Formats: sequence, C-alpha cells, structure tokens
Amino acid sequence: MEAIEQLFKYNRIYDHQGSSPLFIKAMRESIGYHVNHCSFYKQLLEEADYHVDMLKTEKDLAQIPTIPAHFFKYHEIMSIDPSQVAIHATSSGTQGQKSQVFLDKNSVRLGTKMIIKAMKYHGLISLLPTNYMLLGYEPREGNAMGNVKVLLGMMRFAPAVGKAFALRSVGSDYHIDYFGIMAALKRYAKMRLPVRMLGFPAYLYMLLKMLQDNHMTFNLSNKSVILTGGGWKQYNDQAIDKEELHGLVESVLGIPAKNCRDFYSAVEHSVAYPECKHHHMHVPIWSRVVIRDVKTLEPVGFDQPGFLSFISPLVSSMPISSIIMGDMAVLRDGRQCGCGITTPYFEVLGRAGTSRGKSCAMTAAEFMKGGSHGASI
Repeated sequence: MEAIEQLFKYNRIYDHQGSSPLFIKAMRESIGYHVNHCSFYKQLLEEADYHVDMLKTEKDLAQIPTIPAHFFKYHEIMSIDPSQVAIHATSSGTQGQKSQVFLDKNSVRLGTKMIIKAMKYHGLISLLPTNYMLLGYEPREGNAMGNVKVLLGMMRFAPAVGKAFALRSVGSDYHIDYFGIMAALKRYAKMRLPVRMLGFPAYLYMLLKMLQDNHMTFNLSNKSVILTGGGWKQYNDQAIDKEELHGLVESVLGIPAKNCRDFYSAVEHSVAYPECKHHHMHVPIWSRVVIRDVKTLEPVGFDQPGFLSFISPLVSSMPISSIIMGDMAVLRDGRQCGCGITTPYFEVLGRAGTSRGKSCAMTAAEFMKGGSHGASI
C-alpha cells in the first residue's frame, strides 16, 4: 500500500493542504484493502451502496460508511488472519464489556512512526534521565488493556531512572497505592531529575487535590512534564477544568503549566492527538475529524456539537477506516488557536452514552474515589 507508506513518511505533520492528495489515495487504499480482506466490511459497504471510487476529494471523506466504536465491544472483526495479530488491546475497565482491538505488525510500525514524529514536533523527546509517576494500572500477566501498553510505550521518550504506578495489582484487583505515590514524589524531589507524570487526568486532578488539602507541596524540576490522556471526564460526569488543573500542577508540584500536555487517545482509534502549546488538539495529516449531527450523522462543520468521528488509513488489521466514537465534541478552525498550527482542532464535550459507556478515565476515577473495585484514599 504505497500511498499509506508515503503518507506516514510525510514530514510536515500538520500540512493538510500539501498532503491532501496523498491522504485521499491512502484512504482509497485502506478501504479497498478492507473490502478485499474482511467480509463484514464488504457487506457493510454494499448495503450502504458505497464504492471506493466515490472517494475523490476531502469533501467525500465524510460519506465513507462508519462503524460505531461501541460495536467492537461485542464483535471481533479483523482484516487479517488471527495468526498475524501482533498486539491485542482492550479498552479499560475491570468491569463491563471491553472493546477488542487487534493490530498487525504493519499497523504497529506505522503507529510507532506516527507517535515519534508527533512527540518530536511538540518537543517531548528528551535524553535526560527521568523519573516516572505512572497514573494508571501496574502491568500484570494477562492484562491486555490499551492504557497499560500506552503508558509503557510513552516511557521510551525519556530514559527511565525510576518508576512508580498509582494503581498496584493486588490479586485479581487493583488498589490505589497512596503511600507509594507519596514516597516516590518525596524521593523524586530530592533527586532533582525531571519527572514525567503519565496517565489519566482524573487521577492527576484527584492526586493534586489530595496533596493540596493536606498542605503538601513539592518543588520538582522545571524540566518535568505532565502527559495525560484518556478523557477529561471524571466521576459522575463532572468536568475537570483545565485551567484549574494546570494551576494545581504549578502550585503543588512546581511544574510549569506549559509543560502539561493532554492527548486524545482511544483503543478503537490509534491516531494520537497531542495538545499544542495552547492546549488544543489539532488534527494531524494521518486523520480527519468529522463532527456529525446526532440524528442524520451528516457533518455539521465548525463550532457545532455532535458525535466525534475519525477517518484514518492507519490500521490495516481492522476495518476502522471511519469510526464514530462515544464522545460528543466540537470542531474549531485551527487558525483561531494562534500556536502556529492551522489544521482544525477538536474539543471533547463529554460522553454520548449512558453509564454503560464509561471511558478509561471514568473507570479510573472510580478507583480514586474508592469505588467498588478500589480502596479509598
């Protein structure tokens, strides 16, 4: 698939205009591949009376038949033989139905190339020895959660000296390791090495509030970095205010707010969307974002809320070329940001589903709140 290869070699990662013809070719390759290798996808397109030749311009992208992300909670659909699966990942949660995602070596290779380019563009690759605070699940045998794999993968971008997990594996369950977190922060502060805190924003917020309530502050290296992902919603759908969170990071940990970057990520959509320096998630060349009307699924354009939908040729092992997430969002004109990146950016407004559609962050928040599967802090 030559066009897909060329798209992921393209070095200007926010040049939609220059890479647009390549993106269209890559999407045509992706759709054609899945039609020829996945009977489900072939039937889906036939029933929608859609043919890949109908895709000629950017405007045509929104008409590619979509699959709801929720579908993958109940169906295992692949465009490869199971023997070719290199990574099996699931959505989060220690409860409820999980999405099943299967990636082949080629999808992993392209995804790795993508994230390295994105991290390099945003200045998030460092050679300085670094201590890690991982605000997520400790790995254990048989744990296929995508969040665990992402946390470990993100440790490749700065050499690790020490690491501490917020959620420790205890038997078949996870528990918040309050004393381990405190001990690690005290140790890291004395070492004066940069610290990278990775994980759910809900974890970070609750940890900072707990430290603040107990009048505990740290003066971590100003080269420390906060990288969060997995959603900005916490328990009971209460939004976390970004400005409040960044203020807490500065006052409690001594880390500059400009060093805080959130990512949008989902196990059903493997493209990474890191925040720019103005904390906006711009759309890179490897995907397009469509906000769809909740009734007609037609695109609604800028500044109108709707279902968040992604289009990307990244994954060859599953027919997720066009997918609708369980989030409501709004798309903004990137030229309004002022960071220098002009591609559109999106803002997630919240979950579109009911309690059964909990995200990774919401499940994590339950642990921090002392839910049915976690110890109270």
